[in-house]
Amino acid sequence: MWDYIVVGGGSAGCIVAARLAENPVAKVLLLEAGRPDEGDEAAALLSCLDKQDDSYDWGYTASTAAGAGGVISYSRAKMLGGCANHNDCAFLPPPASDLDRWAAMGATGWDAASMQPALKRIETRLTIEASPPGTVLSRAFIAAGLELGLPECNYREKAGPGAGWFPLNADGDLRQSSSIAYLHPLASLPDNLTVRTGVFVRRLLIENGKAMGVETTAGECRCDCEVILCGGSINTPQLLMLSGIGPAAHLKQHGMGVIADLPGVGQNLVDHVSANIVHELREPAPCWQRTPCEAVITMQTDDALPVPDLLLHFIPQLREKYAGQARFGGVRHGFKISPNVTRPRSRGWLELGSANPADKLRIELNYLSDEEGHDERTLLRGLRLSRELGATRALSSWSKREILPGPDKVTDADLIAYMRRNCETVYHPAGTCRMGDVNASDTVVGPDLKVKGIAGLRVADASVFPDMVTVNINNTVMMVGEHAAHLVAKDYLT
Repeated sequence: MWDYIVVGGGSAGCIVAARLAENPVAKVLLLEAGRPDEGDEAAALLSCLDKQDDSYDWGYTASTAAGAGGVISYSRAKMLGGCANHNDCAFLPPPASDLDRWAAMGATGWDAASMQPALKRIETRLTIEASPPGTVLSRAFIAAGLELGLPECNYREKAGPGAGWFPLNADGDLRQSSSIAYLHPLASLPDNLTVRTGVFVRRLLIENGKAMGVETTAGECRCDCEVILCGGSINTPQLLMLSGIGPAAHLKQHGMGVIADLPGVGQNLVDHVSANIVHELREPAPCWQRTPCEAVITMQTDDALPVPDLLLHFIPQLREKYAGQARFGGVRHGFKISPNVTRPRSRGWLELGSANPADKLRIELNYLSDEEGHDERTLLRGLRLSRELGATRALSSWSKREILPGPDKVTDADLIAYMRRNCETVYHPAGTCRMGDVNASDTVVGPDLKVKGIAGLRVADASVFPDMVTVNINNTVMMVGEHAAHLVAKDYLT
């Protein structure tokens, strides 16, 4: 029997488990469906990211926007360490205005001032590095931003507007994911913390309105205090629904019993939507050394906003695993400018395919769908700004030609049609178990992260975000993990 069971060993889950185990009398079990990461260069080393094959991923697909047709790969890491072992290690603190907005939306106690202790604990535990000088192309991208009048920006301090280098949660080539920073070496974990990988949780064990444990592929695991779900914005709502917690009509559609009718489970899916300007290079450029995404530009197109509404990633190489795609016309050497909408207003959803945990989910990102047209206008502006960057002296000398959308696409209608057909994810899903006022019908957890209507059950991952943050989300997910552990420990130590 355990005191706490943490489901999901990703960016938040590893932190929750490690912090709870700092209480020597608390028996903590961390369950991860994926593989271990220790000793695996593909998982641990930034420069080996493209060596990860399909076995490191859940293999999800998602529909993007009306008129797009087909689906895109919606990659989610399936390993200890989660997406922090699967990303480019961009590590930006959320702007204070984002967290203050959370609090105003009903997430009382999650304002910027209140979150400073959690953010500080992360910075103390991890090695955070400024990105190296980077490739000559990345330097040219930053120079292009300066040429357009943007200031140099230190993203360790705040998110722009400006141009600069991504801070990295890395120590040289070694990732500083929460598994590596909080759990490794696994052989030296405290006796009261057990980590099991390759264990898939099929459903929660709910008895008399309380979470008593989980049913897994390796049998049942039970706990005295709490189950904390840290599976992320896809797997956490899936597990809740498989356990009878979610929209009643949807659960009944699949012949499932309803333990708690929570309409917000699986809804409110928000993600950073992007579209690319792609150039062919005049000649091959030096390859990236540690991470393919080194340089960033943030822009503010609306002066009334407290922080930038556009974030532009720069990828100085068409990576080998994607370069052969027909959409690049066979071009292998090029660069991408990838603007994304920092605080999108469109909302998607996910649903079960059936009551079978092994069946695929239906994921509808529903990009560019907000009634005000904010996301479409902002991304259109991002594409035009990306073209301005490509035309600067700093970048134009490298470009042989624009591949996508192509020089013939010049009108707003042309570009809107292009981005609807070709919009992409930045792999930042959030909000599917939204935190807020417990009396609101669409919230799933209160500010204490407790699932409404079920005792002994909390959620601590990106699914609880009340709204999207302006920047890459890994730092904020770790913040959720740190604060969740504090909330849980406080309940049982007072």
